[in-house]
Amino acid sequence: MKGILKRLQCLAAAATVIGLGLTACAPASAPGASTPSGDTSSDLIEVTISFWDIQNSFPEGEPDAIAKMVQDRFKIKLVPVNVGWGDADEKYNTWAASGQLPDVIGAVSLVVSPRFNQWINDGVVRPLPDDLSAYPEISKLMDQPEVKAFTVAGKNYFLPRQTYTDAAYWAMDRGLLARKDWMEKVGITDPKTEEDYINLTVAFAKNDPDGNGVDDTAGYTPADPVFIYSQGWPGFGYTDNRWVLDTDGKYRIALAGEKAFNLFKFIKRMYQAGGLDPDFATLDTNQAIEKFATGKTGILGMQVSPTHLNTIMKIWAKAQPDKKFTDHIIFLHGPTVDGSYYRFVEMAYWSETYFSSKVDDAKMKRILEMFNWLYSEEGRNTMMYGIEGVDWVKQGDQIKLLTPIDQATGLHKSAAEIYPFTSAMNSLALWGPDVMQYNDPLIDEKVRAMCEEERDYRIANWKAQKLDWAVFAIDVPEKQEMAAVKFSDDWVKFILDTSGKSDEQLYEEMKQNWDANGYAAAVEAITAKAKELGIK
Repeated sequence: MKGILKRLQCLAAAATVIGLGLTACAPASAPGASTPSGDTSSDLIEVTISFWDIQNSFPEGEPDAIAKMVQDRFKIKLVPVNVGWGDADEKYNTWAASGQLPDVIGAVSLVVSPRFNQWINDGVVRPLPDDLSAYPEISKLMDQPEVKAFTVAGKNYFLPRQTYTDAAYWAMDRGLLARKDWMEKVGITDPKTEEDYINLTVAFAKNDPDGNGVDDTAGYTPADPVFIYSQGWPGFGYTDNRWVLDTDGKYRIALAGEKAFNLFKFIKRMYQAGGLDPDFATLDTNQAIEKFATGKTGILGMQVSPTHLNTIMKIWAKAQPDKKFTDHIIFLHGPTVDGSYYRFVEMAYWSETYFSSKVDDAKMKRILEMFNWLYSEEGRNTMMYGIEGVDWVKQGDQIKLLTPIDQATGLHKSAAEIYPFTSAMNSLALWGPDVMQYNDPLIDEKVRAMCEEERDYRIANWKAQKLDWAVFAIDVPEKQEMAAVKFSDDWVKFILDTSGKSDEQLYEEMKQNWDANGYAAAVEAITAKAKELGIK
């Protein structure tokens, strides 16, 4: 999670030779304020930059050695403009409407939303240069088909925030993590059917699996409703919130279909039996993680790749030091309708970085130079592990850490704990912890091994839904006009419904409401446009 501060005094010498400091905080107004023009080798260019919790990279006091290095190397004076996980969209929309977007807008997922084309059509963001040959790391990423699909009039408008070097690795970004010891205690060690899983979650909630004599545990806790339908229970088919080609040749959103209906009927039965966490609709991700790590729920639904398990393990080690994390957990897959499982599928990147239309070419050059470095192996290693020769050394193709070890977890301190600059900046250009997680020495070796084994099994044995990124890039008015349709919210209401209506009647009413609010028209418009473009 977030880094703390400070380091050994011996690093002060390294810091002094690298340069001058960065601005510690953003101005209260005008995040996209004008900056110096021209591009001379000696002039610093001020760049306002926005990203989730970016203020963590710019604490008060003297900037750290890596912050100084970045400024000196790229002649950029970074000015952070903070947004949080909960208010980023609202702030960006307000700033875009008022012409006040920061120079660099990070961690925005626009490509499949109406805002992508709206921002471009409204002229609030600028395109990248046509010639990116001076930035080889950037050029490689721009050649990806899921990036090319979103060019507009031959122009690229964003840098992808790469998540994995192999998009198949997304298979581990949805899953069910369970308490193996609790399963043994309640006597359900190999659940297969829907009834097995309902019985297991109910036993976790009602049979005192932690043995404390208090009714204070939950059965299944999703870290967000998205982890229910977005291949969190992969045996029901492909049920994610994506446009897919239906059997009648029309493109529809899978989450609105019969497979999703079957999934949510199962989840509703679990809820009514007492197996689904009664607070599932209001818990945030951190609260759900805390529940599992502190022994208050039996199954956690969320990402189950190494970096996410490592986050859970750190909390677990402090809350349950007498129980070794990797000895007490297991991956579950859920019931299957037809004997098959469908893994989570996504573009190689998740979310993008955009640039204000007020950014001139001189400033853009400096920004792209910095991003090219952040994408590179040197940049990734620096942001992940610190200064080479001081915090880590390379031994063959492995990173050997030289940083202090946290006695509570047995893990090395992260770069963010030593260099606050890397706290948020580490994930600006790409998801550093995700890209590197299967070889990351900051993550427990046994965690990495068990995740790698599970990942390879899923890739080899689970089906991957074919998604055509060109369909997601289709811009038709009907797509924006159905913005009021909230499939996920409606499915949560379906689970919680106490009207006495049958599941079939509720589903039929939901479909009618979706169609009346623009979904039916969007289906026809997107299907027609896909045929016009020759997408099959």
